[in-house]
Amino acid sequence: MRLHGMEKHRRLMGAAAELGFWFLSLLYWEALLHGVVYGAFTWKFGYVAGFTLAIAGVLGLFLSLVPEKARFWASLAVTLVLTVLYGSQMVYYFVFGTLYSVSLMGQGGAAITSFWRETLITIGAHLPQVLLLLAPAAALALLRKGLNRLASGWNRWIRGGVIALTVLAQLATVQWINAGGTGAFSDYDYYYSDSIATSQTAQRFGVLTMFRLELFGSPLAEESQTDYYVPTEATEVQETEAVEETQPPVEYNVLELNFDELNEKTQDETIRAINGFCAAQTGTNKNEYTGMLADYNLILLCGESFSTAAIDPEITPTLYKLANEGIVFENFYNSFPNTTTDGEYALCLGLYPDTSRKKTASSLYASRHSYLPFALGNIFQEQRGVQSYGYHSFQASYYGRDESHPNMGYIMKFAGKGMEFTSDWPASDLEMMEQSVDDFIGQEQFHAYYMTFSGHYRYDKSSNMIARKNWDVVKDLPYSSTAKAYLSCNVELDRALEYLLQRLEEAGIADKTAIVMAGDHFPYGLTDKQYSELVGYGIDDFSKYHSTLIFWVGGLEEPIVVEEYCCNVDVLPTILNLWGFDYDSRMLAGTDVFSDGDHMAVLIDKSFLTDQVWFNAGTGEIRYLTEENRLSEGYVENMIRMIRLVETRFAISTDILNTAYYNFIFDKETVTVDKTGW
Repeated sequence: MRLHGMEKHRRLMGAAAELGFWFLSLLYWEALLHGVVYGAFTWKFGYVAGFTLAIAGVLGLFLSLVPEKARFWASLAVTLVLTVLYGSQMVYYFVFGTLYSVSLMGQGGAAITSFWRETLITIGAHLPQVLLLLAPAAALALLRKGLNRLASGWNRWIRGGVIALTVLAQLATVQWINAGGTGAFSDYDYYYSDSIATSQTAQRFGVLTMFRLELFGSPLAEESQTDYYVPTEATEVQETEAVEETQPPVEYNVLELNFDELNEKTQDETIRAINGFCAAQTGTNKNEYTGMLADYNLILLCGESFSTAAIDPEITPTLYKLANEGIVFENFYNSFPNTTTDGEYALCLGLYPDTSRKKTASSLYASRHSYLPFALGNIFQEQRGVQSYGYHSFQASYYGRDESHPNMGYIMKFAGKGMEFTSDWPASDLEMMEQSVDDFIGQEQFHAYYMTFSGHYRYDKSSNMIARKNWDVVKDLPYSSTAKAYLSCNVELDRALEYLLQRLEEAGIADKTAIVMAGDHFPYGLTDKQYSELVGYGIDDFSKYHSTLIFWVGGLEEPIVVEEYCCNVDVLPTILNLWGFDYDSRMLAGTDVFSDGDHMAVLIDKSFLTDQVWFNAGTGEIRYLTEENRLSEGYVENMIRMIRLVETRFAISTDILNTAYYNFIFDKETVTVDKTGW
């Protein structure tokens, strides 16, 4: 009896030791990564602990089935795989300022070949944190003999107990989440909604749970997929003047579409839901600026890591000139902390990118077979007969731009496919401009698009050829070496735009040309301190995204100042209105800044800023930017409306993309891009 009791005790101790090792190791990795990425810990880290206990139970059960002699090596293999997983997330964060999702794994090969220098340098720069990830593997090696003695400790009774503990930990944690309420941006919403971004999920529930939710979704996600909020007019009271009967009726930027008839042509509930949303809207109004630039040429640039920090009256005088002439946007915010393709997608298509857990590719790449009627290349061709040209000084296949950009209506040239460069990482924006302007400058009217490259991370003269090229211009500035390198990279962009202006003036068409440029994302290669050096003030979680939208209009006698709050998705509808194109504002997430629509600066995590309030979607905090007694009447009710409106615009953007909605509306077949000429 005594031996039997000792054996039972040994088995229990063995199972507890293995389960404890996995729980403590996983919680250690989660805590280490959480501390690096998010800084502070709150009580919500308890969710991570609860899910971690459940995951530890699954791992323990799986490894208990491995033969005794192979148990240690199987455990070591799992430990090393998890070390690499958490390590790759940490290094990705150090480079890009966020965590990667399951969908981004598909681009892993391209990322490794393109960013291998940055990856190696980043690992070296953060070696202590990276090495700390090896602690569980080291502990396992030290405990090898002890674990081997306990390896036979699992029997069916212990497995049954661990299964019960695993299920209990999972259900208890989910119930804890459910108990907190089901409103917008609640923990319930973050757990069950498929529209939540990767970093937000990981912050609350941990990296492994994030992967689980992205791979398999959550059980309630499908129920609310097409449950769009249909907004009503703003509830704030405004003084209105009597309208004379002779005043012409308001015209709207909408197309003549019968959504009831369109609903008869499909059984797709998502498409029908989008139809219902659009039918309920009036769209944005045409205004005094509609068609103002109809006969102008348009050059649109998506600036790699471009921001206000790149503008200096002496170091980058052309950028300074362009930013302060034409249409000046005082409250433009860049929605994105990183990921070029998301910022580029929002700028070019006026929609928010798909940030949902179900996505399998970047939104730009996912759009390659969809008809895109409001993309500038297509709309210039279809409504003005103007052929458009596009340029990018990197690989054609990266992010699938060799398919996405021709689908937007551009004849494209890339590095190695129409253009050659003296440097490859990054390539010169000046060389790109010198090799491209002759393609379009002789046309009666033209549109050209550029995705720049010279401003790319990493900002040091040892690894960045462009930073090294222009170092003499910035070397004596009173900034850190990283901040100086960022400016040095943007000197190349400045010279490219100087060359462009010179060619326009020589051709006598500068006064009939507009140059528009927005950054793809915040310059994540700069720390907040380094960014603050360049802009001259301390930044917080929202002010860091305040940026410059260049909208230079040649021949404009005085600047037009825009005070409305806006962001990347608002650029396209503003251009479409200024050029007087026929488009449907109900089918875009952005808003023409000159219209009477809702104006707000929205970040990719659904936080937003207006002239009176700041809403932090991550914490639920509402910060009033004016005294509450001075807020417009009904503003609190309107605030709730705007929160729901932002959620809906993200959901509609995702569904427009994933249903190829424009194909249905305009009766187009699946688009196929011809790449044979490349």
